[in-house]
Amino acid sequence: MKWIVLAIAVFVVGYTVVNLYFRKPGRAFRPYQDMNDRATTARLLAAGWQKMPVDTRRPVEKPAADEAPASVNRELPGLGADLEAKFAEKPKLLASIDKVVPPGSVAHGSEYSAYFTASLTDLKAQVGEVTLYRKGNELVLVPSTEPLPGKELMSRWNDSTYYVSFPTANLPPGRYQMRIVARGPALAWSFTVK
Repeated sequence: MKWIVLAIAVFVVGYTVVNLYFRKPGRAFRPYQDMNDRATTARLLAAGWQKMPVDTRRPVEKPAADEAPASVNRELPGLGADLEAKFAEKPKLLASIDKVVPPGSVAHGSEYSAYFTASLTDLKAQVGEVTLYRKGNELVLVPSTEPLPGKELMSRWNDSTYYVSFPTANLPPGRYQMRIVARGPALAWSFTVK
């Protein structure tokens, strides 16, 4: 019996040493999620869409606008026909985008910042990743939700204000159409990079 216990102990110690020495850094491979992400990226790139870096913060207080805000219009709900077909797994969108305060113009090379108020679909969710896609002069901001960790956690409010910004150094000067999407009507506006 003692030899069996000794063999198990040697195996566990040996396996732990080998695992720690040869383990790759970073998160482990998640087959389903990683393959969906690769398929989505390949489809988006083939259709001419590219991902842009975006910075988000929450909660925020909206500052007084220095410039006149852009005129905002309501559009059809969802990602849009062109973009929706490219996702292997559709992102979990917010319930609605209630209000957005975007500037009408920005200097080339500076940060373009906008504030938006959104409603969640469920109090057991929170805004997770906010992704910005670009195709030519069209920009689409896709905020997605993720479940709150734990079983008992809930959001205090159904709606919150969020801040998003992205660099304009890679955008040539000109007029751009931007859209922020949700399950409800999307909000769209145009702005100028000077």
